[in-house]
Amino acid sequence: MSEAPPLVEGRQPLVPDWSLVLPFPMARRVEDGSLVFWHSPRGLTFWLNAYDAGEPDDALAEWQEIHASAAFDLIEERETDFIRFAYRLDEGEEDGRQPAFYGFACARDGGQIHIAAYFDDPGLLDAVLATWRSLRFGPALQ
Repeated sequence: MSEAPPLVEGRQPLVPDWSLVLPFPMARRVEDGSLVFWHSPRGLTFWLNAYDAGEPDDALAEWQEIHASAAFDLIEERETDFIRFAYRLDEGEEDGRQPAFYGFACARDGGQIHIAAYFDDPGLLDAVLATWRSLRFGPALQ
């Protein structure tokens, strides 16, 4: 019988200078080059990948061009030298999960982070959005 993975919580480092805040304690693993946080009893999983990027506006234009035509609940948010973009997508899964959440964040001189969230309970959407909005580039916040 395998042991349960250790749980992590709060602000988590992703790649150098990038971090996010988890909504509650979650397990952490690396799978196929992606960083994965999950909480099976609550039915929430985050998949994260980091990429090189140029200017945030260029990254935003690319995200807007490649998102699925069936995407809905599109969100665009801007801060100085930082852009976020997100959407939901009903992937036709028949396992009871909610439409997937796909989010992106790009910082000038910091590359970009892509986050996908899969969850069962529609009440978790606020936690998903808060986690996406917690993505930060720069020194870790305490």
